[in-house]
Amino acid sequence: MDNTWPHHGSSTIGGEIHPIQYLEWYVPRLQQMRKFNLSFSGLQYSWDFETYLATNLKDVGYHHISEFPHPEQMVAQRYAISPQKIVITHGATQALNIALLACLEPAINGQRNIVAVESPAYAPVVQTPLLLNCDTIPVQRHPPVDGFGPWRINKKEWLDVLQQSKVLMITPQLNPCGWDYESSDRRWIIDTCKQLSIKIISDEVYIDSMKGTEDYKPFHLEGEHCISINSLTKIYGLGPLRFGWIIANKEIISNAKRAFLTFSGMMASPTIRLASAVFPHLDLALEKINQYREINLPVLREMLERQNIVWNEPPYGVFGAFQLPNGFDSMAFVDGACAEHSVLAVPGSMFSEELSGWMRVAWSIEPALFSEAILNLEKALISIH
Repeated sequence: MDNTWPHHGSSTIGGEIHPIQYLEWYVPRLQQMRKFNLSFSGLQYSWDFETYLATNLKDVGYHHISEFPHPEQMVAQRYAISPQKIVITHGATQALNIALLACLEPAINGQRNIVAVESPAYAPVVQTPLLLNCDTIPVQRHPPVDGFGPWRINKKEWLDVLQQSKVLMITPQLNPCGWDYESSDRRWIIDTCKQLSIKIISDEVYIDSMKGTEDYKPFHLEGEHCISINSLTKIYGLGPLRFGWIIANKEIISNAKRAFLTFSGMMASPTIRLASAVFPHLDLALEKINQYREINLPVLREMLERQNIVWNEPPYGVFGAFQLPNGFDSMAFVDGACAEHSVLAVPGSMFSEELSGWMRVAWSIEPALFSEAILNLEKALISIH
């Protein structure tokens, strides 16, 4: 499939709405049920809802208001912030939509707002502004020159784009490489956007893998112009719940609440009941991530070393990326040699046109299966050398 990377450019409506070609490619591959799935962007974890609920699952549809605290209070307690700074949404993707609506300004003289969007990126992050009457311009994060460490920004390139923009949308723990910002790049982005009166919408669905460390720094702590988006989907393995949240200053949160009520009315009772049951136990997922990193990463590391492939291992999270040998196209690899060995991974072209020779792998599955998956991935890599 050509042009599978996210679309930037002018706002779109009706028949001009761009497809999310990542999903149009990915879902059929999931349906193939390949035995070795290294494509997950989130933790694979089985939550014991029957135990946590202390009730029958058939009761979860009953109305929640009289029995449970407002969901904002659950998030506020976990992150030690005021519930007045939180809006709960149906997942992180909706949170991105709501947050952008909440911080946009009226267009002047009919000109659309320009949104700077970091690249590489997951397509809904890039294409959300296009549906909300905004134009987008990409700002790149580049692989490190020597192959190791954080992916970097070119400050001059970013400044040229930011001077045209009203909003910046970023994913600090970058998909597909898994690296967070280099510290001076992060500080420059925060300070420059403040000077230019630009709001930052930070998609932070991966950063809770850093929770409890000195590197854990959600953007909402960095100033009134910074907005954090998070959810239970990726790090906590609870995507089917569609439970996300926005953290921002009170003015933006007020706008966001009005937008959410307009689009969704209320959160679904089953979602609130299940989220209420699992919130006291969320650290179990973080423990599982650390366990998988400790057991699975050496297996991946040793295989890539055997194949003389440079591996820039991120210090946190559940996935990373590497370049295929001989400049081989990653989509052709995943649909060819990988399929022959029943392996599924994610081509880098899903995130950026420049990453067509990169592939993302995740280590978020049970160790015995992961070891077998890596052996089969190695067989696929040998076949393209």
